[in-house]
Formats: sequence, structure tokens, C-alpha cells
Amino acid sequence: MNNMTRKEFMGALAAAGAMAGCVGPQGASGGGKRWRRGMLHMHTHWSDGHALPEQAVAAYKDAGYDFVAITDHNRFQDDPDRWIAVGDGTEKGWPPKVVHPARLRTYVERFGNGRVRERDGKTEIHLATYRELKKMFDEKGRFLLLPGVELTTDAKATGQTFAMHMNVIGTDDIIERAKKAPLIEKLANHTVASAIRESREMSEALAAKRVAKRGKKRSAQPVICMVNHPHWLYFDVYAQDFIDNPEIRYFEICNNGAVRPAPEGLDGEWYNDNLWDAVLAYRASHGQQPLYGFGSDDKHFYPGTGLDKPPMFGDGYVMVRSEELSWKSLYDAMRRGDFYASSELDLEDVTFDRATMTLSVSVPAMAGVASKIRFIVTKKGAPLDPVRRVEIPAAKEHMNRVRSVPVYDGRVGETVKLVDGAPGAPLKASYTLADDDLYVRARVETDAPTQILPLNCMHPSHRTAWTQPYSREW
Repeated sequence: MNNMTRKEFMGALAAAGAMAGCVGPQGASGGGKRWRRGMLHMHTHWSDGHALPEQAVAAYKDAGYDFVAITDHNRFQDDPDRWIAVGDGTEKGWPPKVVHPARLRTYVERFGNGRVRERDGKTEIHLATYRELKKMFDEKGRFLLLPGVELTTDAKATGQTFAMHMNVIGTDDIIERAKKAPLIEKLANHTVASAIRESREMSEALAAKRVAKRGKKRSAQPVICMVNHPHWLYFDVYAQDFIDNPEIRYFEICNNGAVRPAPEGLDGEWYNDNLWDAVLAYRASHGQQPLYGFGSDDKHFYPGTGLDKPPMFGDGYVMVRSEELSWKSLYDAMRRGDFYASSELDLEDVTFDRATMTLSVSVPAMAGVASKIRFIVTKKGAPLDPVRRVEIPAAKEHMNRVRSVPVYDGRVGETVKLVDGAPGAPLKASYTLADDDLYVRARVETDAPTQILPLNCMHPSHRTAWTQPYSREW
């Protein structure tokens, strides 16, 4: 992508959009609601992304997305006087402290040089703030930029170091503890579970405080706290961590950016599904709220920014069914589970009929592509304790990480119905909850490969979509 022209840039976006199905608005689905495509995990030069904020947001808007949230590590885009230098063609270290000169060229080609200056013999670019970006990109009914941040922490307890990454969507500030911290904040006397709990509580309290400060006439600004890539190169968030945090309602079932080979001994492609079902089975058995799954790009590199990197763009995302393109409408839909996670696969429709307790999934026809719909449940009385653990050697950079990953019984998240479709044909299937089902969810799989290989515990090898879980109570 070096020396990429504007025409080539748009071509790359079109190709990525076509691959992910990002080719225009989604159809309506009754009641004034429609499916809206969103990205809630992406990075820019405000932290460790390899793109200027305008380039990152423009890439998703050009590709047909309806809403995005920039989620830089422990940073919110609120400093009106933040500048970053242009380098000599290398971007060393983490995070990169300079902009690649090729990125400056592509930036000026599209956005002009009004935010470029010469200072002390160096070329610098102004980093656009959240409010500046909203003014530039928001378009009523067409595109919405949401506030967000990724809280990233190292938590140390009992002589071991753990880590936790959590996206907070809907807040235009971050908690004071992280605001003055480096991109990876150090917490003492914490476990993953306690770090999750404290981060969520502080984020929700901050949102409530800011609403009160702005006046009683303003409605409450809700936030979504999403645990990111529970299995990664350096750490794991286990099912027990979610069980210890029943207030956590969201996690990433698919992450485009956390691409690592699956550890030996794990069913790498579906390990996250196993974790998800373990949490769902426990919560359903104890009268708790469900855990919902998100898909994301976790984007750091973007097409059209002058770097020769594979796009892997538009690969993981969420489709939310909402009446309006507003944060309140999107939030309400996600709180009731009216959305699905995807890795390059758009569904025609997902419905759950509460009168009959029936989950129905429709998959559109895709030229030359065969799909299957897998209905997954856990029955009452299934064993909820791990049946074994897989030891994962520590990475050299973090030798004291605890990596003993639990694996659960096959009756936790078992397939009770599998419907195969023919290549190039649409597919529709339904499943009605049995009396002994704790919940049901569906996973739609295809024989079309995704952009990303090798597969890992955060990403499937073929285009896949996940519905949310449904039960008599959820």
C-alpha cells in the first residue's frame, strides 16, 4: 500500500467492504428497526494505533459502517493541543512516537495540510479531538462516532502478574486512576476478577457523576463495559472471572487483532465458545443476567495510510438492530441482546419468539458459499466444573504469567441441532427451547475462509456469526 493513490485507497476499502459484506445499508426488520453495523474496538495515534484519528474513522465510514468508537489505551481524545511528530520512515517501539511520512502524504491528500505545522525543525500533525472528529464525521441517520476508551492494566497479586483489557463505551472521559497512567497501568494487590470489578464500578460511577454535573435535565449517559480478547498471547480471562463479575454483560467472542496460533491442547477455533457456554450455564443456573458476545477488528493498521500491511479490515464487527442511530437506541438494543457478532458474515435475520420460545436464524444466499446453522444449548444438570486444564508456556516477556486454561465438559455448550445448507442457497432454521434447556444460542458457519490465518482462540478460520443467548428469563 505504499504510494497508494486515492483511487487505490477507495478500491482497497471497497474490496474489504465486499469481503465483510459492508456494501451499503442493511434492510429493515419490522417495527422501524434496522440492522446497523458497528466497530467498538479500534486504535489511533492517540495511543498505539498506526493511523491518524481522521484516517481511522474515515476508513470505517467509507466502508459503510454506521457507528464506531475509538478506544485508545488509557487515553481519551480530549487534549486540544496534542501534536505528533513525523518520523524518518520507521516506527520503532511501543507505542509509536512518530507518524510514518507515507501516512502524512495520504493524510494531506485527503484532509489537507491545515493541521500540519513545522516546529523546531520538525514536521508535526495535530491529533484531532473527539469533538472535532464528531463535527467532521457525524451524519444524522447515516454515521455516528461514539466515545470510548480501552482500560489496560497489569494486576499483581500473590506473586503473580495478570492482565485485563476492558473497553468502556459511552463515556467521554476515563477514570482518574487510568488518566495519569501509562498505556499499561500497573495495579497492585489485584486479580483479574477484582481489576474487572473495580474498573467497571469506577467507569459507571464516573458516567453518573458527569451527568449530574451537567444538570438534572440531561438523561443518564449509560456505558457498556466489555472485556476484550479473554485469551491472548500474554494472559487469559477465565470463565471464573466472569462468574465472579455477574454485572459484566459483554465480552469479545471474536477479535481480529489478537491473532496468535492456538496453544497445543486447546480446540483453538472454538475455545472462546467453550468459555462463553461455561459462563452462560452458570448464570442461567443461578438466576443471573446473560453474557453477550461482540466481534471487533481491534484495528491498529488501516488501508490507505501508506503502510504496506495486509488490510485484515472489516473482519470482526457487530450488527445491532435499533430504531435510531443514536447512542441511547443502540445501547437499549445491546442491553436486550438485539444484536449479533460477526466475522465477515451478515445474517438476513435473527428472531426469538417468546410466545413459543423459538430462536430462528436466516442466512442469505452467497454465491458459491455453503452455510450451516448450529444451535447450542446447555442442559440442566450439566457438570459446570472444568474437566481438565491446559498448561500454556509463559511468553518470554512475561515469564510469571499464570497460564492454566480450563476446558469444560462437552455437555456444556452441546450442539442439539445442526442444519446444513447447499452452496449458493439461502438457509433458515429454528429451534424451540426444550424444558431442560438452560438457554439456546446459534452459531452460523460457512465454508468460505476468513482473511486471517493462522486461526487462534479469538478468531475462526471461516466466515462465522454468533447470535446472543436466549432463555425463558433472558
